Amino acid sequence: MKTRLKHIEEKRNVKINYACESGSRAWGFASPDSDYDVRFLYTHPLEWYLSVSEKKDAIDIMDGDFDAVGWELRKSLRLLKKSNVPALEHLFSPIVYLGDDDELVSELRSIAKDCFSPVASMYHYLSMSKKYEEKLSGSTIKLKSLFYALRTSLAGKWILEYKSIPPVVFSEMLSLVTVDIADEIKNLMVIKSENDESYFHSRNEKVIRFVSETIATNDKYAKSLSSGKPDSERIDNFLFKEITK
Repeated sequence: MKTRLKHIEEKRNVKINYACESGSRAWGFASPDSDYDVRFLYTHPLEWYLSVSEKKDAIDIMDGDFDAVGWELRKSLRLLKKSNVPALEHLFSPIVYLGDDDELVSELRSIAKDCFSPVASMYHYLSMSKKYEEKLSGSTIKLKSLFYALRTSLAGKWILEYKSIPPVVFSEMLSLVTVDIADEIKNLMVIKSENDESYFHSRNEKVIRFVSETIATNDKYAKSLSSGKPDSERIDNFLFKEITK
């Protein structure tokens, strides 16, 4: 992975400050044919920033099962200020390919916690969980859709209970559910790990009912949540420090 990242740096004339895995591999319920969803943050040489024209601030690479997306640091900081959920999740991925021990990443994570908005993040997860809930109506369902609905609904439940950034690792949120539901979910995780992404499974009424009830509760209390408190001066100073090193 580091060789591929080095190639991106050389080809694009950028410095990759941080790279991680996202998606099902980071969440802990990958299928045998799951892609590698690599996400990274990068900076340009100083002259790139000294321009009045807007420039492309993202890098997208798709090569077989290697799906890589990079965001320029300023873009990522702008997203963090809005409590953008993918931007938050990337910083706390359990699978880090580059930069985990860097001072830059440590400060970025601290900034992310300041910017975290329970209400904004909740509405993101609600939107996603409702979308996947719609796919759970058949007599057989795609197991991938069930786990996406579970992850996003549990993330919302975590926000309601703890008012903090939900864990990226799905199993760490199972403390929110009863033992019987957790056991059902763990059994389904084993099945998913043994089958391709397209695998359909018979309905598990107990788990699907739990998803629907959790989504309804999240929806009911979402408006009661608070907003984030980003420190714009701190973020600007951080960006200036990093691009002028």
